Amino acid sequence: MFVTGGCRGNCCRAIRLHVAEPFHDATDEVWCFCPVSLTCTPAPAMLKPRTMHIAVTCLDRVYVIGGRTKGTRGGAPNLLEVEYYNPLTQTWCSVSPLPTAIFYPEASACGSVIYTLGSEVEITDSFNPSLDCFFRYDAQQDQWSRLVAEFGQFFHATLVKAVSIHNTLHLCDLSTYKVYSFCPETCVWKGEGSFECAGFNAGAVGMRDRIYILGGDYSPDEITDEVQVYYSGRSRWEEVAPMPRALTEFHCQLISFNRYRDPWGDAA
Repeated sequence: MFVTGGCRGNCCRAIRLHVAEPFHDATDEVWCFCPVSLTCTPAPAMLKPRTMHIAVTCLDRVYVIGGRTKGTRGGAPNLLEVEYYNPLTQTWCSVSPLPTAIFYPEASACGSVIYTLGSEVEITDSFNPSLDCFFRYDAQQDQWSRLVAEFGQFFHATLVKAVSIHNTLHLCDLSTYKVYSFCPETCVWKGEGSFECAGFNAGAVGMRDRIYILGGDYSPDEITDEVQVYYSGRSRWEEVAPMPRALTEFHCQLISFNRYRDPWGDAA
């Protein structure tokens, strides 16, 4: 598992306050976490320092998209550059840039396609910018395209989570507790069901036919350890065992192992 970029120094860690920091001390550092040895080791640095970006795995590569680079908020450019890391060659390569700057990016890979969603603006009076950027990147063709999708309702860019199940893009709306799937042929979102509740800034991850919603906060002082799972085949939600501790504003990543090499298995 690779951890990319971020901010050093005294930047506020809460996203609501982080975006307004006068200076972003973004780093180009990359770390590789080994779940077998439980160690982090340095990996080759990114081509550009970046923070508030998104990372997604596609075609056995780690793509980093969006965010800001190092500098003052007014002077640090919004990053249009997109790059990927190849763990086999241990090299970073630039690919086609974003069509336009994107803030609060969410991304999910469906086969060889990366869908990226976010906002065209970074700060608004209400802080909750609308979800008005929707891009499709073909990793095999190295080509970006902008999608005009019928969302069917207003979404906040900071209150959605994008996950992939069965190579289909799904969007979890943490403000209305609804799940939508995207049809690339018709470019339309379809309602798939609702979950009981979810904290803001929750984590989300897709696994096989399931979507897991983890943690989040209901207020700055009320962080939850709750975990809910959505079964797409049955359109049903249920609450499962909670996390070991309450978390908010975090990222989830799925790691798959050969069952004979699972470091957390019963035989480990």
